[in-house]
Amino acid sequence: MAMSTAAHELPWLHDFLDKLRCPNTREPLRLATIEERQRFGFDAGAPALINQSGTHLYPVIDGIPHLLPTSALVIG
Repeated sequence: MAMSTAAHELPWLHDFLDKLRCPNTREPLRLATIEERQRFGFDAGAPALINQSGTHLYPVIDGIPHLLPTSALVIG
């Protein structure tokens, strides 16, 4: 599996974050906290995006956000 990139290594993502939306709920996305990543069973050290309601988490793999509806880890 590809290695993940740390969030601090993705300065371009911060510039585009306000334009990104969850493909499942259409809610705004933001960087997930360590606690949120752990709640989804995701690697706490790897960056991920989460929707506003906290129900869909999307991995960032090799610096690329995977925002396909089927890429989401879902809680709720």
